Amino acid sequence: MKRILMTILGSAIAMAFAAAAVGQTTDQSGANKNAPATDQTTPATPPASTTAPNAGSSTATPAPDASATQTPAAQASGTGSASAAASAEAGKNATQSNPMMDRVKERGMKASAKARAEVDKQLDEMDKQVDNEAATKGDAEVAGRLAVEFGVTPDALMAEHSQYGRGWGELVIAHTLQANTKNGPTVADLFQMRSQGMGWGAIAAGLGLKLGGVVPAVKSEGRVAMGLEKGDGKAATIASATMATKAKAGGVAKAGAKVSGGAKAGTGASGAGVGVGAGVDLKGATGK
Repeated sequence: MKRILMTILGSAIAMAFAAAAVGQTTDQSGANKNAPATDQTTPATPPASTTAPNAGSSTATPAPDASATQTPAAQASGTGSASAAASAEAGKNATQSNPMMDRVKERGMKASAKARAEVDKQLDEMDKQVDNEAATKGDAEVAGRLAVEFGVTPDALMAEHSQYGRGWGELVIAHTLQANTKNGPTVADLFQMRSQGMGWGAIAAGLGLKLGGVVPAVKSEGRVAMGLEKGDGKAATIASATMATKAKAGGVAKAGAKVSGGAKAGTGASGAGVGVGAGVDLKGATGK
């Protein structure tokens, strides 16, 4: 009886071990079946062969970086080129002239160098005096005095003072000369010639004005600018070189001109070189 029980018990234990062995085999098989599912949900790592070309490529990555780095430089270079071109164009315009201005230059350089130098010297002294007055009394005060004399507004004179970067004395000179020419250069043209190195004596001679009458006329307007003389609303008149020659030959000057230096109109003298007439017709004087 005992042998039978032991045999049955041994068989039961053997069957239990067999069942356990079968269960382990089934679990391992199930784990292998689930492995692909786990691999599918896990992000795939790029193969080394795919990553290597991207990392070591000399055309893909550097190209955008080089472009991003060089773009500001290229833009700066382009801007610099544009600025240089603009500066060159400005310089060209500054030296550009027209036939009328060429005639003024040519005629002015034919005048006596000594006479031109003397005019420049005296006008430079007047220029400094007017500038000192403006520094003391203010630009607006001087502009107001000259506006009435030259028939412009104070604001227009202030704008010219700022635009051309010239002192008030030079504005007096330019407006006085310009007022004595017909069909001639503008104030802007006169300052352009000054920027090109011409002295006021050469410019006045080029405009056909008698150099002996330039200084007294300009000094008269300078006294107006400094408040030493009351303006009459008319620019001082300067004789043309041609008219002065005719007046000298005839011995008589026309009355009614504004005269400085103490001479009276109608006495047959032009007075201190300040001339007569309503202004020089530059085109008529040059025959063009």
